[in-house]
Amino acid sequence: MQTKKGLEKMIMSKGEDITFTELQKRYLKKCLVNNLSEYTLRFYEVSCNTFNKFIDLSQLMASEVNRDLIDNYILYLRNTGVKAVTINTYIHGISPIIKYGMSLGLIEKFGFNEIKTTEEIKQIYTPHELQILLKKPNMKSFAEYRNWVIINFLLGTGVRALELRSIRIKDIDLKMSMLIVPRTKNGKQRYIPISKSLNKILTDYLDYRKAESEEDFLFCNEFGQYLPRTTLQIGITKYCKKRGVNKYSLHLFRHTFANMWIVNNGSLFILQKILGHASLKQVNHYANLAMGDLKQNFDSFCALESVAVQDKNRIKM
Repeated sequence: MQTKKGLEKMIMSKGEDITFTELQKRYLKKCLVNNLSEYTLRFYEVSCNTFNKFIDLSQLMASEVNRDLIDNYILYLRNTGVKAVTINTYIHGISPIIKYGMSLGLIEKFGFNEIKTTEEIKQIYTPHELQILLKKPNMKSFAEYRNWVIINFLLGTGVRALELRSIRIKDIDLKMSMLIVPRTKNGKQRYIPISKSLNKILTDYLDYRKAESEEDFLFCNEFGQYLPRTTLQIGITKYCKKRGVNKYSLHLFRHTFANMWIVNNGSLFILQKILGHASLKQVNHYANLAMGDLKQNFDSFCALESVAVQDKNRIKM
């Protein structure tokens, strides 16, 4: 009896070679069959689009993919000013397709090595910026009011933008103050508590929204339809710029949520569960606090300040 991999190899004629574009199509089809998330599929697509800028994938044969080609691609990205961490991300985005080609015998096996990176401190919204963004806007514009609620929601739950857009009204239990995130990056649903402030904001928002069904998306466009990623990003960008805040990354709210959780001495284990990370190692990235957090109560814990004597006891020079 043929194994799954054996049957797959039988489809390929002996000595057959295909283009990288064709290999990509076959791999993405396999991903769809295996029900991989839209986020993952989009990640592969964007990574291949970047790879295609380096070399025409419709002309690149699978047999021509080797370690030397990947090294040249890395050098190309470096020369165009791409950061090391982003280069690693791009390589991660094409490596599953290449490994799939290896499993079919189309590409000779070779390894992938990550580039050494310098971990940068994650930027967050400052307390002053948050005060500006969280000031309730005029209720006459649904889009502006919705964007204000979205910012409160992102800051109050730490969810990703993809997760936020997938949440339906039925996923919110205001009586139990609990939210279920149905669509996540890793495919595992998770629960997140709803704070008192956010509970009140969502209660008012749902009264204002007047949805026809609990199956409706929590955050929608002005016609009550699914909120596209670009519409969400453009809306939040306009909202922030209008208030003089020159940060408008949706993911920055997630960083801010995690940062403030740590500053307030919240449990890293619980933070891991709330953010939906597989390990504490990923959560530790948020422990790189901003300068203001490092200075907070610094003198109270500094060794020098603990043993310093008063001026009157110092030797006069």
